[in-house]
Amino acid sequence: MKTRHMLFSIMVLISLTACQTEDNSHAMGNIERDRISLSAPAAEQIVLIKVHEGQKVNQGDTLLQLDSRSADALIAQREAELAQANAALSVLTAGTRPEQLSAALAALKATQAASKEAQLKYQRFAELYKSKVIGKADFDTARANRDSTKAKAQQAHDQWLELKNGAREEDIAQSSAKVQAAQAALLWQEKAREDLIIKAPIEGIIDTLPWHEGDRVTAGTQLMSLLSIGQPYARVYLPANALTKIKTGDTINVFADGIESPIQGRVRNIRSQPAYTPFYALNERDRARLMYLTDIDLINANNLPTGLAVEVRLP
Repeated sequence: MKTRHMLFSIMVLISLTACQTEDNSHAMGNIERDRISLSAPAAEQIVLIKVHEGQKVNQGDTLLQLDSRSADALIAQREAELAQANAALSVLTAGTRPEQLSAALAALKATQAASKEAQLKYQRFAELYKSKVIGKADFDTARANRDSTKAKAQQAHDQWLELKNGAREEDIAQSSAKVQAAQAALLWQEKAREDLIIKAPIEGIIDTLPWHEGDRVTAGTQLMSLLSIGQPYARVYLPANALTKIKTGDTINVFADGIESPIQGRVRNIRSQPAYTPFYALNERDRARLMYLTDIDLINANNLPTGLAVEVRLP
């Protein structure tokens, strides 16, 4: 008999606990503000930290600086490459120097004279060969000399003409493209060096700063987090049965710990997916326990501390 009474008491207790657990008349959450994470753009050593946790900073303030010696060296390299590309373009656009053109013309005249002489010599040897005064070997040598000097004269003429006409438009365009590429590389490297100085993107408060001067960080490491000083919002977990009663844009009262009067808010967003187990893995009763993350913008609540517990009384 006593055993039956104990079992009945346990069943009642479990039933009451379940009823309390399934009480979905409130949505609980916290006061939140936009949080910005600032990460390291490169694997470098921290050389300067100008802020501390809890400090208020303005937009544009310098917070932290990484070692820039490697970046400075790369900028010097990019500047040298740009100067080299500009010099090559200047050579093409300036055209041929008069001294070069005069030297090419002199070389052309010399090869033309040698070609004319070789032609005359070939003609004489041709007559002598017909008269059988010289052998075929001497005649072939004179003919080869004529052809060789003629080819050299043509080569000298082409070289002189190339210098006279100047660079081709295609060569100038190619050299100009190299200059633009060098300029882009320099701008990119200057931006990379500028990024080594971590500045505040917004007005806010330094929330976490786990590093010290002298620490070496890898690229992508979170250096600090910044809390916005702007308008706070309540982030609550809305039960599934309230989705049909509350929608985005609704005005709603939010109650905070230690504050008697409610704070007016406006529902900014209700997540479309539940925060916990997917609905398709649950039965109808379990789906009623699903929670949907909801953000509520608070009006005239700038002084509320981040993390303060709040609740929304559901209709």
